[in-house]
Amino acid sequence: MTHDPPLRRPTDVPARLATVLLLAAGLVGCKTAGRAGTTEPAVVLDPEGSAPTAIGDLPILRQKAAMGLVDVVRAELAPRLAEAPGAGPDPGRDALRALAIELALRQDDQPAALKQLQLLARDLDRLGPGASGAERARWHILHGALLSAQQRYAEARGQNLEALAAIDLKHEPGLAGDAFRGLAREQLRLGQPDKALESVRRAMAVHKDSLALFDDGVLAVDILLAADQPIEAVITAGKLYDDAIANVGPSTLAHAEALAAAASATFATGDLEAAITFLTDARKIWGELQAARSDPSLPLSAHLERRLGELEVVTQRASANSAPAAK
Repeated sequence: MTHDPPLRRPTDVPARLATVLLLAAGLVGCKTAGRAGTTEPAVVLDPEGSAPTAIGDLPILRQKAAMGLVDVVRAELAPRLAEAPGAGPDPGRDALRALAIELALRQDDQPAALKQLQLLARDLDRLGPGASGAERARWHILHGALLSAQQRYAEARGQNLEALAAIDLKHEPGLAGDAFRGLAREQLRLGQPDKALESVRRAMAVHKDSLALFDDGVLAVDILLAADQPIEAVITAGKLYDDAIANVGPSTLAHAEALAAAASATFATGDLEAAITFLTDARKIWGELQAARSDPSLPLSAHLERRLGELEVVTQRASANSAPAAK
């Protein structure tokens, strides 16, 4: 496998930007876009500046993804990113690229996420000292998410800590919430549920967007279960269910995620009947969404697919173990 030469970067840009190319080592068959030995042409910016990429429909795109149209949204993003300016500051372009990375990782499409992350790194490299703290923080958060998908949890935690150090919490509360959620995710996977619970609560305290809060809640259920607080997990899952119906709608991906969280929580309390009921409903919605997707090669949510598979195994085992007692 060949690798790109290291990214050129000013000293003011975080040194970890260069490590994005090393991520390719964890992705079998994935090649980076550049070729060894080539020289990148100098970047000439339009003195008048280009119009920023329009993102007025960004909330709608996120809503569509929560409904279960993840592959459709990714298909919409591809041409828009291809047409966006390739150099210079463009918050709209970067926001669309961040969403593209998030959705690729939701489907566990690591090569696609890596490609977009490399482009984001090069944009920051070109900006040099002009890159804002928020722009650097977004890169760290997304970099951490990809490292997490590669099960490199300690490195991913470090990325989210660097993001928090770069953020002005007063002016970027949403971004701070994303970093706290990422930190909580890695703390959970590193066996630190108490720290993870504190971090996810900080994420929920600063997130204002309903979909961001929903994602926080999905993670919070897992953390509460790991912290041996099943009753709190049931309460949190109940709120997730209400929020999914109110903010996204029934028979959506969010609805299925809330049902799966409720199944996990009720199973932990020992209520097998309720867990099976929630799981059955979640699997029905999941099956319908999967059948309707335009790209059958990837699941709409790798996390939800794993959760449903794990729940299927534990509930079947529990049912089998309880059958003799029922006789």
